[in-house]
Amino acid sequence: MNIAIYLIRAVTLITVGVIIANVVLESDAIRKLSPFIRPFCRASNLPKEGAVSLFAAFFNPTAGKATLAGFYHEGKIGDEETILTVVMSTFPSVVGESLFRVHVPIALVLLGPFIGGIHIALNLLAAFIQSFGAFVYAKFRFPQPACVEGEIYENTTITPKNQQLKTALKKSVTTLKRVLPIMVTAFLVIDFLFTFGVMDNICVVFDPVLRVLDLPGEVITALVADLAHFSAGYAIVAALLAKGVITAKQAIITLLIGSMLIITLAYLKYSLSMYISLFGKLGVKITVINYLSSMIAKVIMILLVVVVM
Repeated sequence: MNIAIYLIRAVTLITVGVIIANVVLESDAIRKLSPFIRPFCRASNLPKEGAVSLFAAFFNPTAGKATLAGFYHEGKIGDEETILTVVMSTFPSVVGESLFRVHVPIALVLLGPFIGGIHIALNLLAAFIQSFGAFVYAKFRFPQPACVEGEIYENTTITPKNQQLKTALKKSVTTLKRVLPIMVTAFLVIDFLFTFGVMDNICVVFDPVLRVLDLPGEVITALVADLAHFSAGYAIVAALLAKGVITAKQAIITLLIGSMLIITLAYLKYSLSMYISLFGKLGVKITVINYLSSMIAKVIMILLVVVVM
């Protein structure tokens, strides 16, 4: 396929997908899921302050953590409950913000419904494993607390539909301004590397390391691109797939390794400082535990792909 036609099609579909995803997530449709949160408050054995924070994380992960920090500094929730709540908020944060708002529309367009769908499903499963592990630990670690459901709903507000649309479009524009230039550049760079044979030299350098996971040396370009932005990694994996350099299994493993690099970079650049600013000294412990749980979950996903596919 001509690179210009491919890029025009990809840019158009990504733009439409991101806007639709943000409109849905800003609407009241997601809030209708709130009745499903009630049983969780009773089942998790977390204080009601933890349940409130988790509920807020579905709509805005940062707001959820800020809410939790407020409860923590007021002495309404202890250190251990705070750490478990943060780890448990991984799944709602991924569902409510980063994955469906940005990653899904871009992954499905660039990687296709099969590979993109599997990649998204594995990311969801990894996030669920983190949250479920913390949930099970809390269930057996803490006694049954009093959980007032009304307080969960008092912390949410109904936004007018026109404001919801404005917010969705604003977030879409912000996302697209960041994603599209990197994606287009990645496509052009990988096409240049293949055209002039540069990829052959890259393969020789990294081949011994990647051979352990049965990955060709070319995937290192996707991993390096992930450090710039996940969309660049998606773009290069899509290009490698289109050229027949990697298989679907190798593409998924590459994407999972890339997500581990992205998470590592995000924790170093953003999460550590955010958690310290919100929770003080406890923020360091929260960062370490949350990061390690993320890495363990990703490794489990890679092993799952290696065994099943």
